[in-house]
Amino acid sequence: MIRRTSREYMIKMIKGNPNWNVLDLGCGTDGWKCANMYCDVVDCTKHYPEGAFVQSEGDKTSFADKEFDFVIATHIAEHVPDPKKFMAELMRISKRGYIETPTPFFDNLVAGNGNPIPHGHLWWVTFDDDTGEIVFKPRIHILEEVLTPADTTTLTPFFEEVMVTRLYWEDDISIREEELVFTHIPGNSSPNRKLDLRNKEVPNRKWRINF
Repeated sequence: MIRRTSREYMIKMIKGNPNWNVLDLGCGTDGWKCANMYCDVVDCTKHYPEGAFVQSEGDKTSFADKEFDFVIATHIAEHVPDPKKFMAELMRISKRGYIETPTPFFDNLVAGNGNPIPHGHLWWVTFDDDTGEIVFKPRIHILEEVLTPADTTTLTPFFEEVMVTRLYWEDDISIREEELVFTHIPGNSSPNRKLDLRNKEVPNRKWRINF
């Protein structure tokens, strides 16, 4: 099961279950305070209590099966080389969890998201409400970058619904990978549109959004 949610609801759920073993996977240097175990591909040991941090790739951890009651994975799914392997690891080590990713629109606006891995993004990640699947599509850059990462803190209270996708899962995560084909079906007299970018170079022209 997987559905849309909010950070506030997830934090409330975790705090309402104080006996849960909670992992923040991809925690960086400032993980969620409601977690009791932290993990990142970069060594962040000094930022956490002794014994509470493990350095590891997100899709190949050393944790036991179902070791955690809840796993937090914020802004990590868009980085992983193999989405199916990463989601399988989440389901292996935890009973339930929270996944947060930038929307494709917001991904394009923020400087640095096109950088090489591990800091850059490989995927546009969306959620198909009709099928209940997380959808991974290779990232492309269409818009000119006009925001810095620091700007996101200022903008989140106003625009978080168009900035991020927030999902709660339990027991199972369904995903699919798609190719670079984009469609729009207006439903009126306007023609349907299909843009197939498979095996093609994306135009280097970037549209600028003026604020």
